[in-house]
Amino acid sequence: MAHNIVIIGAGPRGTYALRRLSLQLARTPPKRPVVIHVIEKSGNFGGGCVHDPNQPEYLLLNTIAAQITALGDDDEVGRASAARRTLHGFLQERGLPFSEIDYPGRCHHGQYLASIFDWTEKTLPPGVVLKRHPVTAVDIDPTDGLKIILEDDGFLEADEILLANGHSRVRVNPGSKEDQWIQFADQCRHEGRNISYVHDVYPIPEKTAHIGGGENVYVIGMGLTAIDIVRAFSIGRGGTFQRGEYIKNGREPMVILGSRLGIPYCARAFSQRKNQYHAALFTYEAVNKIKSSKERLDFQEDLFPLFWQEVEYVFYSTMLGEHFCSLYAGCETDAQRRRLIEEAVSEERRLHWESLENPMAEMQRQQQQGHPLFDSLEGYSAFVLNLIREDVAEAEKGNLTSPLKCAIDSVFRDCRDVLRSAVNFGGLTAKSHKYLISVFDRVNNRIAVGPPIESTRQLVLLAEKGYVSFSGPNPKLTIDEKEGCFIVDSPDVKGSQRKVQHVLNGRIHGVNIKHDTSPLVQNLLRKGMIRTYINESEGFQFELGGMDVTEDLHIISRDGHPHPHICAAGISTEGKIWFNAADARPDVNSTAISQLSGWARGVAERLSNGSLRGSK
Repeated sequence: MAHNIVIIGAGPRGTYALRRLSLQLARTPPKRPVVIHVIEKSGNFGGGCVHDPNQPEYLLLNTIAAQITALGDDDEVGRASAARRTLHGFLQERGLPFSEIDYPGRCHHGQYLASIFDWTEKTLPPGVVLKRHPVTAVDIDPTDGLKIILEDDGFLEADEILLANGHSRVRVNPGSKEDQWIQFADQCRHEGRNISYVHDVYPIPEKTAHIGGGENVYVIGMGLTAIDIVRAFSIGRGGTFQRGEYIKNGREPMVILGSRLGIPYCARAFSQRKNQYHAALFTYEAVNKIKSSKERLDFQEDLFPLFWQEVEYVFYSTMLGEHFCSLYAGCETDAQRRRLIEEAVSEERRLHWESLENPMAEMQRQQQQGHPLFDSLEGYSAFVLNLIREDVAEAEKGNLTSPLKCAIDSVFRDCRDVLRSAVNFGGLTAKSHKYLISVFDRVNNRIAVGPPIESTRQLVLLAEKGYVSFSGPNPKLTIDEKEGCFIVDSPDVKGSQRKVQHVLNGRIHGVNIKHDTSPLVQNLLRKGMIRTYINESEGFQFELGGMDVTEDLHIISRDGHPHPHICAAGISTEGKIWFNAADARPDVNSTAISQLSGWARGVAERLSNGSLRGSK
């Protein structure tokens, strides 16, 4: 009888897992045949839902083509072909006009992943076969071995299960403001008015087809999803960008983008670097030394000062050259570093964390009590557009030339794995973990995980033409029953109140398994087979939304017991493992790949020692 290994989810993580498992089973051949079952509800084996290979090309990645792979650095056979080694190689082989530093569409990533999935299936080792299941897994029955229950009432017996189910969709809770918006919109449509609230906007063209040209749309969020919506409403409806101008189609809605800060995400810089930056100060060795002296670290006290030193080191070295680099590295105290910077750099050219955290901080300090931050919507809009233009100018310099963009790409992006080594699996105190998620991550996402520069340039053009505007900080969304519309208003901007017909949730749904719409996740929670990760220390609890897992990725039950044969990887584990929403990168021993290599080794060991408890 064959062993049955089941991977639930065939997006990037599921594809990585399949290849790592194939390699491991080739190195340690099992004594019995192996059937690998892969379940993917979208039917897109490789790309999954998010990287649907058939989605519009204008929905872009925010990582350059040469920095995306699906293969581990040790995968010599896989990497022997340039078309498999990186997304860029795949696009080159297909004759598509993308350079190493271009930002392809998510559809192209999906096509690349599908090609790796297909190639892996064709090259499975002897005695191993793959079965694809384009259905939804709705439950796992652990009463007699392991059975995965499928939506069509079928089931699969399993010896080992990997949950790689990717991005979650969070349900709307009864009585919540979102529920009120939905009910109001439903009532308006019943009365014949085209009013809507869309909680989950993907796929955007289908979910927004009811929105007509010229209608007012409020988008909650100013990040990557908001940019996707803006591109769908312009390029996706037939508008074109030509020689620095936007040529309208006439079907464009009028979009208002809103967020707590009231400022869009920063643009990714023009890429001048081929290799990953290696830290000089915020190193594994330095972090391990700090970890050795404490059971748990305080992010603000123990980690952030060293992290910020690395940011300053890169920023000022790029600005002033190698000599300053050596001087800064030789400083032993904060006072010495401050003195060095003050003597070499004028105040207006210095970098401050506060300016990254909130570009309006100084304005807010000078704000008179009872007065809005901006005296007019025009004044606020001019302020935001000026910030965006300044950011685009820095991005155009490149990530080796601009001190700011170099520091952001080098440290906030390239040093993630160093930070993960300190944060993951309960490395932080509960209170400082909350700061990491609620403060640091917000800044990190806005300045380091933004859209390609092309998208931001186009955003400026659309704002100049009046197709895009901005809400103001801390916007409030209310319902006007009399007028039959929504009202968006910012208390910080005088005259910012505007009527809108449609509201779109332009934020990526956060990981929260308690409110996930997945029937599989809800059934596992109900049975107590999984639980959320709760960081608890010094009398303080911080509950993260993702699944609790062990360091070798085994899910942990409600009563604290790891399951020996069910593991989880990727976005569903966000919290216990930090920053999972990043695809594998070549030549850097990618964490996303190395985690699944460990999972595959564990599966192979259990196959060989007969400890499996699934199919008979």
